[in-house]
Amino acid sequence: MAKKKREKQKKETSSLKKIGYILLFALPLFALIYFNRQNRQEKLKNNSFTTYGIIEKLRPNSPKGTTTRKDVVYFYFVKNDTVFHKITDLTENGIKRLGLKINDCYEVKVVESDYGIFDIDFEKRKDTMIEKKNYKNQKYNTSIHRNIIE
Repeated sequence: MAKKKREKQKKETSSLKKIGYILLFALPLFALIYFNRQNRQEKLKNNSFTTYGIIEKLRPNSPKGTTTRKDVVYFYFVKNDTVFHKITDLTENGIKRLGLKINDCYEVKVVESDYGIFDIDFEKRKDTMIEKKNYKNQKYNTSIHRNIIE
């Protein structure tokens, strides 16, 4: 009888240790994610400029993982005679829901110090067209990104 009680106590202790280890590693990870997001939002709020982003390619229903899908929007904006090509993800059927089309222009907020941090507002459509072929310098995220666009 006492042996069963000790075994039950050991199982409870090992379960508590597992929960403790999970919390020990998970909490710093969640804190890092939270503070990184806060930092990005602060930069967008205080140290950003507004420009126009033109959609150059749409990829609806792209695989996100093994079971989920997403819509991918390729767009570009111009800053200092350079075209910066960027990518953003939407939820599945986001392209259809928002009525996005190639060569549509939208307002984009971009952080001055890091062009990788941006926020494109698909609610603020503009009647503007900027031809990227008029600019010599083209910046892509990766060579794969370049191959997809060209």
